[in-house]
Amino acid sequence: MNGVLAIIRKELSHYFFAPMAYIVMGSFLLMNGFVFYVILAAVSRAGSAGASPMAIMFGGTFFFWLITIIMIPVITMKLGAEERKQGTIETLLTAPLSDLEIVLGKFSAAFVFYFLCWLLTFVYVLVLRAYGEIDWGPVFSGYLGTLLLGMFFISIGMFTTMISKNQIVAAIFALAILTMLMGSTLFTFIMSGTGREIFAYADLLGVMENFARGVIDTRNLVYLLSGTCLFVALSVKALEAKRWQ
Repeated sequence: MNGVLAIIRKELSHYFFAPMAYIVMGSFLLMNGFVFYVILAAVSRAGSAGASPMAIMFGGTFFFWLITIIMIPVITMKLGAEERKQGTIETLLTAPLSDLEIVLGKFSAAFVFYFLCWLLTFVYVLVLRAYGEIDWGPVFSGYLGTLLLGMFFISIGMFTTMISKNQIVAAIFALAILTMLMGSTLFTFIMSGTGREIFAYADLLGVMENFARGVIDTRNLVYLLSGTCLFVALSVKALEAKRWQ
């Protein structure tokens, strides 16, 4: 456990002592602030017939997915590829740490950064609360879904950076995988029978729609958590392979 915490502190210091972290966080807040303003204006025009602004915010717009699938590769691409480029991966592998501790430490640091970005958006909820009542259930389930989705995507970014020697290649590879996952939604419309049921289970838009409505489906939890565990395990195996190179 101490080893994991040491890796987390190391990676977080790399994040926050570099301008890139503040650029990513600032861009994230700026774009989400603009999207929230547009959603709020649209809902205000729709009146009582409009949906909850936060329900739309959590996966209900193209911008949510665009921001997420670009942000995740950016915050994960340095975690492994940069270590290999600078030659520090050998030092890390000779430290008294298991491969699992190294991967979990790096994964956790990226998730903490992601969590902090979304935590700052809670001000949107406070703005809505100042002007009326809020159904807190969908708000908290929406944030839960967003964080679980982030864990899943970060684990994919971890895997791609662990198998790459270049940050840009790692980011592009992660972006490609995330885009293909998003593309599973299309198959729910063009397939039928068992195939359609399988792709419907993996439909991330449907998963986030459930969370945004306040529905916490165990199937969605299993999907996101098992996907996270799978790619974390693959990242550990990728790191183990480096010991034999």
